[in-house]
Formats: sequence, C-alpha cells, structure tokens
Amino acid sequence: MAETGRREVLFLTGTRADFGKLRDVMLAVQRSPVLSARIVVTGMHMLRSYGYTVREIELAGLERLHLIPNQIEDEPMALVLANTVQALARLVHEEQPAAIVVHGDRVEALAGAIVGSLANVRVVHIEGGEVSGTIDDVIRHSLSKHAHVHLVANETARRRLLQLGEEEDRIFVVGSPEVDVLTSARLPDLDEVRRHYEIPFTDYGLLALHPVTTERDQNRRNAAAVVDAVLTDGNWVVIDPNNDEGCREIRGELDRLTGPRFVRLPSMRFEYFVTLMKHAAVVLGNSSAGVREAPVLGTPSVTVGTRQRNRAMAPSVLSVEPTAEAVTAGIGKARAMGRCEPHTEFGEPGAHRRIIDLLEGEEIWRPSLYKAFVDR
Repeated sequence: MAETGRREVLFLTGTRADFGKLRDVMLAVQRSPVLSARIVVTGMHMLRSYGYTVREIELAGLERLHLIPNQIEDEPMALVLANTVQALARLVHEEQPAAIVVHGDRVEALAGAIVGSLANVRVVHIEGGEVSGTIDDVIRHSLSKHAHVHLVANETARRRLLQLGEEEDRIFVVGSPEVDVLTSARLPDLDEVRRHYEIPFTDYGLLALHPVTTERDQNRRNAAAVVDAVLTDGNWVVIDPNNDEGCREIRGELDRLTGPRFVRLPSMRFEYFVTLMKHAAVVLGNSSAGVREAPVLGTPSVTVGTRQRNRAMAPSVLSVEPTAEAVTAGIGKARAMGRCEPHTEFGEPGAHRRIIDLLEGEEIWRPSLYKAFVDR
C-alpha cells in the first residue's frame, strides 16, 4: 500500500529498452512528495542468459521492487502472458495501487493493462497509437483499449487512438521519453563504453536482430542472410535478440560471428547503448532502435525484413529484403551516407518532466474508469 496521502504508481518493466526509457520517471515518482513508486520487474530482466538485468534496476537506486520470473527462454508468448497476468493480479489485489504505468507493445505490458482494467486500477500507457509490424501492432492496440490514459509521442499517435474510438480527454501528447536520453548531455563517452564492454575497435557497425513471431519458419533463414552479410564487412558489436519465440534460431546464426571483428553482448545499459549507437557507422537489424533512436542521433541504419515495416521511416533509414545481397548493398549505402541530419518526429526533449507533471497533477486522474467508445 502507498504511504498515507500519496498515490502509489506501479511501474511494469520487462525489457532493457523500456527500463532505460522510464528509469528517470520511476526515480522522480520515488522522490515525489505526492506519489510513491513500486516497480514490478519481470521478463528479460529475470533471465540469466540476458544478463539478469534486475541488477541494473537495483543499482539505479529504485527501492520498492517486486520480482516476477514469468518465463523460460523461448517459451510461447501466450504462456508468458498468462504467467504474468496471474502473478500481477495477485499483487495488484493485495496492494491496490492508484495506477499502473506500462510502456509500448510487449506481452508484459499487455498483462499489466489487462490486470489494471479488470481490477479497476487506472492504466497509463506510454507510447501507444503507433504502428510497426507483426504481432506488436495487435498487442499495442489491444493494450490501448484496456488503458485509461494515453501518453503519446506525437500528434500522429493521438489521431490513431482517436480512430480506435478513444475519448479525447484521455490522450496527452508528451513526446517520447527516449528522446530525453538520446539528447542528454550526461551520456557516457565512447571510451568509457568501450572499456566497460571490452570493445577493442572504434570503427564499427551495431547489429540488433530479433525474431519475427509471425514468421517463425523464416527466422533462421533471414538471420543467416544478415550474418552472411556482416561476415564480409568490418567490425561489429552484436546485441543478442530479445526473448520472443524464435530467439534460439537467431542466436544459432549469431553464433557464427566469432573472432576479433565481433563483440557480442547479451544486454547493455540503455545510456551505453545510446552512446554506442551514436558513434556507430551503421545500425543494422530489425530493432526499433534502428528506426526510432538511430535517426534522432543522426546515425544511418538498415532495417531488414518486415518487423518494422509500418514505422514512419526517416531519410536515414534504408529498408531491405532479408537476403545477403540486399543487406550487403544496404550496409554499403548506409556507410556512404555518413552522419545524417537528426530526425525529430518523436517530439522534443522534456517528455520525462511532462509525464511527472501529469502524474503529480489532477488532469490524468479525472477520466472515469468506465471507457466509452467514440464513433468517428
């Protein structure tokens, strides 16, 4: 239960990415005179093969942590959802927070939204109203229908939520929290990152490749094409895939990237990842980092296949088919671009402060927990 007179805000984090974006919001809520923070840690954070990144959350200074191991590697997403709903429902029933804050389009976030809506606890969804590809879109929009409040990155996302029948007074355009990190003056320098992760080179590409859950039978073949391409091209820092179904096939192909030209990491602190991305010659793969974050930093990127096919693509993003020839050509074109003009589609810096102001104020607490569908 929250301290007397304070609203308890329960945050749910399941990945290295969502924690990096929301860490400063969590810390600000923890320090707030009118709010209290509880952090539910689950998903990839609890897997040893991904670096057991719950330690990073502890080191950040967050205090009221509740750990939910919800899966083993490559477990079906439906079972991960069920595991998370069951454990979280019991916690919410016992603690009765004032709000549950979830981010993005992962199954853990969907679990939080389902539990909140069924328990009559206000669900605050950050970065809804966007499109990408595969099952992520279905999860994100389902989550939005459970959420009571939407904190979106831009006007385009706001319009999509209106199209989904959401009421206008539930939607707030705050920008994207990751932009605050991407533009921060407090990022570690490249030498610090290289020392921390034992990266011996300064000229490199950054590879982040994830499974496509709706193309399970193609994951290994597509990953093989990417690996074939990078085997013939320079130095690479390789980040292991997320824990979606199909991750073992991706890992199997990445196992071919050995030798002095490759550094492979299970996970990275978000700020360190940003610095690495900022100084990379090219970002390659199918991570949202290549289409959302790299453009803000001015780093050219190559996105492979369908995982991000519906994202708005900045001029610095090249989209290619998952063949070794196409990937090789894309890498060459991206390298030739050099540094690009930063792209600001996801809003100006200051999202963290705008989110805290809303949580500490009254505006987002006014909409009813009953949601009406608005026909447009």
